[in-house]
Amino acid sequence: MSDARTHHVVVEVDRDRFHSKLRKIEAWLSEWEIDAEVGSVLGSSGLLRVRFSDERAAYAFRRCFAGRSVPADDIAAAQSADAADEALYERLAREYPD
Repeated sequence: MSDARTHHVVVEVDRDRFHSKLRKIEAWLSEWEIDAEVGSVLGSSGLLRVRFSDERAAYAFRRCFAGRSVPADDIAAAQSADAADEALYERLAREYPD
């Protein structure tokens, strides 16, 4: 996850309209020239996470797309888990080379 984009918003999207909603979100971000990225797309669960560098942009996005903020503690926990997973994969790669 990008440390520069510390404001995360999750939007629940109906599975049947997931791709059209994703296109609308991407168009909105582009139109307003907002520094953001789609961090994860979970189409089967209908969740979309968007990461912002600016808190005001995240707020505007939440208001426009009925999203909810991801608490900073949840973001930190996910980043720690990612780092631990990476360390494990690196260790396994060293222990079991091709």
